[in-house]
Amino acid sequence: MAKQSRKIEEPSFVKEEELRQNGYALIAGVDEAGRGPLAGPVVAAAVILPAKIEPHILAGIRDSKQLTESSRAHFYEVITEIAEGYAVGHASAREIETVNIRQASLLAMKRAVERLRLQPDFVLVDGRDYPAISLPGQAIIRGDQTSVTVGAASIVAKVVRDRIMTALHARYPQYGFDQHKGYPTAFHRLAVEIFGACDLHRATFAGVTEHILSPELSNTFLSQIRQIGKCRQLEDIETFLHHLTDASLPLSAKERSYLEHRAQLHRDFLSRLERIKHPTAVDVGAELESLAIDYLHRKGYVLWERNFRRKGGEIDLIMNRSSQIVFVEVKSRSTAKFGMPYEAASKKKMKSVFQTADRYLHERGLTEGWDIRYDVISILAETGASPQIEHFEDAYRSDDFML
Repeated sequence: MAKQSRKIEEPSFVKEEELRQNGYALIAGVDEAGRGPLAGPVVAAAVILPAKIEPHILAGIRDSKQLTESSRAHFYEVITEIAEGYAVGHASAREIETVNIRQASLLAMKRAVERLRLQPDFVLVDGRDYPAISLPGQAIIRGDQTSVTVGAASIVAKVVRDRIMTALHARYPQYGFDQHKGYPTAFHRLAVEIFGACDLHRATFAGVTEHILSPELSNTFLSQIRQIGKCRQLEDIETFLHHLTDASLPLSAKERSYLEHRAQLHRDFLSRLERIKHPTAVDVGAELESLAIDYLHRKGYVLWERNFRRKGGEIDLIMNRSSQIVFVEVKSRSTAKFGMPYEAASKKKMKSVFQTADRYLHERGLTEGWDIRYDVISILAETGASPQIEHFEDAYRSDDFML
């Protein structure tokens, strides 16, 4: 029997609406990030969303752990722009050791609520416990999966904490905080075992307690780490990895495993640098899409979603202006030798856009009361010349795709 996929339920505003009907106007959602890591602070966020907000603007929001990094970054920008108030609170690794992770999480939540510019009338908290604040509220198990406001707080907390850990990587590069953000990955555990714990580690956590003292490292191992740092080209890393297979090198199995993983991380870093220097067609396309967004912003449009994908189709940009929902196909070329960019917006392609747009409208509950339009943005980006942008409003109509 085929295994049925479990549908992920999206959070809603049901709880918030019930509270507003009972006289609570300003409702804060509170959640934390970082209970499970071996290192770094636990971070909490408190978010107050507007009472009147089009639900589709935050469609797709849920527990931050269920979202990709790019989705979290997108929602973080939206949330912090539209929120009536938001704030963040931390509890350090030392505080976690002193009062335990449960109490430290509640302390971070308390600090986040107290730092809000506006005092909420009611506080919705994710989890079983309610922080020590003198405000009415409720703790909800899996609140980030049922309440949009709590889900928004979950995203803000996660993004802020990830950025903190990425910044701390520069101080302690040997642990790879920019990759795992302090969570107990195999590489992180190995790094702690080899280098011992640093002051960011939670000394009372299993996997850290037994490695408080820093062991003595061999000169061979340290020289190999320095060698990785000297690699400036991808070819250098490949040479190093090949060199690492030399059985005569006086390295333990754990040291070899660590060096191999760290070299692979450095290879990923060099690959990203290479893409910046020599962007791919996908990179260029994304950059020109951003140019199209800026162009439309100046004309009074607001971006709702970017690269909305469903089976069989994708919509580059979904924009809004007043009562209009505009589905935008962005076409670009680096030369007009084979025709202008807009000529690539074929009827076959736009039919796919129309079908995907129809799914978007039904999924978001936007089938009534909106003026729907299908536009094309054409960008000719010739080398050494300013991009030439043309906006074709109402380029196609839904009647064009009816069978």
